[in-house]
Amino acid sequence: MRGEPLLLRCRLLLPCASCSPLTGVAVYVEDGRIGYIGDGPPAGAKRGAVVDCPRYAVAMPCLYNAHTHAAMTLLRGFHDDSELHEWLERMWHVEKRVTPDVAYHASLLAVVEMASTGTCGFMDMYFWPHETLRAARELGLRARLGPVIMGDVDPYKAVEEAVRFARSLQGDPLAGGVVNVHSIYAAPLEAVREGYRAAEELGVPFHIHVSETRREVYEAKKRFGKFPVELLESLGALGPRAVLVHAGWIASWELEAVRRAGASLVHCPTSNMKLATAGSFPLYEAMESGVNVALGTDGPASNNSLDMIREAKTGLLLQRHSYWDTRVKARHLLEAATRGGARAMGVRGAGAIEPGAPADILVLDLSRPWSLPLRADNLASALLYSAAGGDTLYTIVDGRPVYTPENRERLWSLAERSAEQLNRFLERIGEGRDPEPPCSPPQACSR
Repeated sequence: MRGEPLLLRCRLLLPCASCSPLTGVAVYVEDGRIGYIGDGPPAGAKRGAVVDCPRYAVAMPCLYNAHTHAAMTLLRGFHDDSELHEWLERMWHVEKRVTPDVAYHASLLAVVEMASTGTCGFMDMYFWPHETLRAARELGLRARLGPVIMGDVDPYKAVEEAVRFARSLQGDPLAGGVVNVHSIYAAPLEAVREGYRAAEELGVPFHIHVSETRREVYEAKKRFGKFPVELLESLGALGPRAVLVHAGWIASWELEAVRRAGASLVHCPTSNMKLATAGSFPLYEAMESGVNVALGTDGPASNNSLDMIREAKTGLLLQRHSYWDTRVKARHLLEAATRGGARAMGVRGAGAIEPGAPADILVLDLSRPWSLPLRADNLASALLYSAAGGDTLYTIVDGRPVYTPENRERLWSLAERSAEQLNRFLERIGEGRDPEPPCSPPQACSR
């Protein structure tokens, strides 16, 4: 339910990633939309809540995490220094034992963290999506999610489950469905083909890991005679609904195919470095050619943070390190974390503070020593190089403050209690390794 009208008054406002800052402005919000930006409330404005920002607070577009596995907070700090394949086997041992209640508490911990660090919405790929949806609704975050299709699964039944879940969310103001196919190597190719077709019919994202590792690329070429993006194109699964995650080993001609198709790419820099997948995400070439680029943290087991401001800084530094120059600017990563993520998720008009846009707003307190001295002319620099998600004062979603100085302690207490539940679960099941990935959705598994 949308809240009462809101008047936000801040000394500094960054309306969009490439915009010049505004000073001494007020933002009036009504019915979940930004109605006016100016010196004060517009004529005829309704009475409602007023938020007066502290001296060094900055209002900016909210952040959208375009790829995560929220309930993997359960596995944060779990075998962090293992090689990728051992790490996966240890994950799978736990994941095959996850219950709906465990998924709920892990998701609740994740959404509290996201709200606390300025994220308004996220696109999720994980098991028990009903429980992640439940947690997101409790806090009031936007969510795009659905069952993940992977393992020894009947592709047609699996896609039917994804369609059923997505249809159940039609008309929801904050939540929406996603057709989640894990990858070309962990799901049947028929699921890829049918999944994209279903996403097109439903008008929802088709969300898939692509070209994350060199091994994936080599195996695709060996088995199918095509690189991963080429294979998606041949299956009819490369189009405007496609959201391709990682793409660290994408070839130049594949990038051109992505551009022609109108698909989105999601960069997950911290996860790629932590898991040593190497490669180089072509952020500059993609953005300059008109491809929509979004930013994601990946799961809390492979990051280990859900802090999108930290992710943006990491992405900027990694891009400069890879290019050996400074062609990638702060605005590129701010764009990916705001408007790029909103577009990938299908949140229309979001990612900027402008009249008519959804009222998804982040207010950061940059009064800490590590962000000073602060001026309008160094605002983008302060946001990308100095700030952190922990500087969040307010996270406003659809015009409603979901994270504030007043509710912070209550939310953090909920997160702490959920974390205790997760630790008890891990202690109960013990250590182990499993070479086979989980099968999902369970209704479509052959055994």
